[in-house]
Amino acid sequence: MTDYGGSPLMKERAFATSVRKALAERRDEAIPVIRAELAQIDEKGVIRGVHTRDLTELQRKAIIRSSMFLKDKYSASGVFEKYKARLVAGGDQQDKTIYEDLSSPTAATTSIMTIVALAAREGRRVMTMDVGGAYLNASMAPTGVKVHMRLDRTMTGILVDINPKYKQFLEPKGTMVVALEKALYGCVEAASLWHKHLSGNLEKFGFRANRYDCCIMNKLEADGSQTTIGLHVDDILISNVHSENLTKFGKYLNSVYPKTSSQVGPVVDFIGMTFDFRERGKARVTMANCEREILAGCGVTTRRATPATDELFEVRDAELATKDEAVWFHSHVAKMLYLAKRTRPECLAAVSFLATRVKCTDRDDIGKLKRLLGYLRGSEGRGIVLEIGPQLKVRTFIDAAYGVHMESGRSHAGCVIMLGAGGPIYAKSSKQKTVAKSSTESELMGLSDHLGQTLQTKNFLEDQGHDIGEAIVFQDNTSTMALVKRGRPGSEASRHIAIRYFWAKELVDRGEIKLVHCGTKGMWANLLTKPVQGAQFVEERKGLTNWSERI
Repeated sequence: MTDYGGSPLMKERAFATSVRKALAERRDEAIPVIRAELAQIDEKGVIRGVHTRDLTELQRKAIIRSSMFLKDKYSASGVFEKYKARLVAGGDQQDKTIYEDLSSPTAATTSIMTIVALAAREGRRVMTMDVGGAYLNASMAPTGVKVHMRLDRTMTGILVDINPKYKQFLEPKGTMVVALEKALYGCVEAASLWHKHLSGNLEKFGFRANRYDCCIMNKLEADGSQTTIGLHVDDILISNVHSENLTKFGKYLNSVYPKTSSQVGPVVDFIGMTFDFRERGKARVTMANCEREILAGCGVTTRRATPATDELFEVRDAELATKDEAVWFHSHVAKMLYLAKRTRPECLAAVSFLATRVKCTDRDDIGKLKRLLGYLRGSEGRGIVLEIGPQLKVRTFIDAAYGVHMESGRSHAGCVIMLGAGGPIYAKSSKQKTVAKSSTESELMGLSDHLGQTLQTKNFLEDQGHDIGEAIVFQDNTSTMALVKRGRPGSEASRHIAIRYFWAKELVDRGEIKLVHCGTKGMWANLLTKPVQGAQFVEERKGLTNWSERI
């Protein structure tokens, strides 16, 4: 089952099958793609055959396994692209303690949404590129660690058929041990080595990383325009107002990484999302294929008008789910979390609560998840619309529902950040970590917990070259606003509130943020704090997502 919240490698394996199963079910299709993958491994010098007799005892004990996975690849919009195979190293058998640094960043979703919103506002041309066999371009040498891997009989036989030079390394059982010269998928160091390899080549071409997200890089072109790129493993999003600059970048990348494919807008797919720039000044963001995959296997056919009933946060003494039901529950909550955090923020309150129930799932929780999936079925195809409009301004809506988690007494907070006119570049819904003694305190806790992301967004935009002034933070609790204005407890009843929450006053005094009162109507974070029904849900969903159906 798919866990969309996992690593890029785990997502790659999500719907993959083993070589044995692929050869049994789709032999005519499987053999060519397996051969193509192994031919690529050979051509790029990824592996070098070795004799185990030449290895030390320690090296022989450290030999890791390998696996081949095959899967159908679809675009974010659900269009079949190709049947592909990938050789993967058993990185779980590697000793991580011998490496100094294995970190490998990818662009934050908020950063991607931000540069997409900016591209729409500025009327930029957009292109995506996918580097084929990306990791295989990066040498393993920088780590100083030798990694040896065993190929099974099937892989060894095909590889020897492709290049007879490997025949000398055949073992009695028909397997073969190889030394990894390049960063093979699955190795613990592969992602880090690839990122350094790619970013180094981009820097040579004149790009500079944003100080607040190193996977967003910019280049000032000779014509005065800015080219912006977003990096997510082997996928790259590029934008510039002039198409010739995109062409120039594409030629450079292809010269460095020959097996690179590209897609040019106004509609492009990137990291599971479809970005539609056809409407001037707007970017419509959807995840049709992800929705389709969730609904295809969920078994829910009833359509619902809202994601949850008013009893969402109630934990009742219900019968525990069976093992199979618990597995189904965990899988579909993970899928919905991945979707909701990107294009379906109106589902976040329900998903965030259900995520707390994966270790103690009962039949009541199963019913709540089915209700959520019923809403997805009834609203399939929706998404968000990013629209800055005439004024680029960071607008943050922060709200909290006091004490709604009856079993713990905790409150539930929500935050949404928009740029200009509307559409969320960031949305979060979560149970607060400590119990608040009043609604004012729960609001103040929510404010403190989410101002960091507001500052991050403001700083990110300024490093992109935009002077946006103070960020606007909307709050619907006047008592909370009064506390922030004073910067100290106003009475014995509020004296217990930790001083750390008053850092908001410092931000206001420095001109970093401006706290503005917002009534409940227009507080778009409200939908992230509690289940809402009827006309109120429809109105708040529109305000939160900025989505309206096309005529």
